[in-house]
Amino acid sequence: MQPLKAFAAAAIALELKADVIAAGALLMSAALAVLALTGAADWLARRFPVVLVRGIQASVALLLVKAAVELAERGNWKGLPHVSVGISLVTAGAACAALFLLARRRVPGSLLVLGLGFAGGLALAGFPDGVTLGPQHVDISLPGGPDFATALTTLVLAQLPLTFGNSVVATAAAEREYFGARAARVRPSRLAGSIAGANLLAGLTHGLPLCHGAGGVTAHVKLGARSAAATASVGVLYLALALVFGASLPALLQLLLPGALAGMLLYVAVQHALLASSLDRLADRVLAAGVGVVTLLSGNLGIGFAAGVAALVVRNLLTHGRPLRPKADRAQVAEGLG
Repeated sequence: MQPLKAFAAAAIALELKADVIAAGALLMSAALAVLALTGAADWLARRFPVVLVRGIQASVALLLVKAAVELAERGNWKGLPHVSVGISLVTAGAACAALFLLARRRVPGSLLVLGLGFAGGLALAGFPDGVTLGPQHVDISLPGGPDFATALTTLVLAQLPLTFGNSVVATAAAEREYFGARAARVRPSRLAGSIAGANLLAGLTHGLPLCHGAGGVTAHVKLGARSAAATASVGVLYLALALVFGASLPALLQLLLPGALAGMLLYVAVQHALLASSLDRLADRVLAAGVGVVTLLSGNLGIGFAAGVAALVVRNLLTHGRPLRPKADRAQVAEGLG
């Protein structure tokens, strides 16, 4: 699960209060629950052209590259000892190279990169002051009516199409690409239901809204987490960290050098780009790449997706005289999504 990116960006830019964010999470939960329970998620996914799925994945890959560069350019986190941009970029490149070199080793290279990243941060900054033990208190409450109205117009309407495209359709396609028949249970309706449940809990506790993501699937698979035990282990680790350190946890996590984290993002970006390029026709690869470029230039996955839809409609009108994909392509989507 990952934060809702467009949702979070809008909330930060507009300085929305916590109740509005919670209301948005509950509205996202309700919308995705409807898609899951009615079977609409499966129906819509079967009509989602493969080239647009790959376009979304290409967009995510390019956004990950951008995020990796920006992260490395930070040098170090605010309030911690300075690290030059040059050293941080070299660290990112070395971390990425190490992940490729150790890709086939029994011990995942990600553990080595994380370990060295934390060790370097600890050597620079030392153990942070004011760390206390024990979890934070969590309240359960419902936002007010005006908060729901604000959340619907400023957060949910922009986020919902992105969540369905990347977190449901593209995620299901990525799972089938990596795991084949083993991913038969990863259906769009089940992904939508999973996201609905997570956001129901996030909304009630005023936590950060969450979703799945095709990039997250690639990150897990290519960095060594390929089994249910890996996912369960991560969950246990997160719970343990939250219960032991509570509000002190962010200070501890900032010991991880940005350069090391940027290297991991760059590695995932390359792997995700390889997934996005798995199209047979050159015209489809060009269209998918175009979606990624528009997304990168605009900084908005929604704009990139809309450009891809427009280009696909125009291409099909010129080629077939109708705006729909041929039946063979829709069958390919159905097969790819289980």
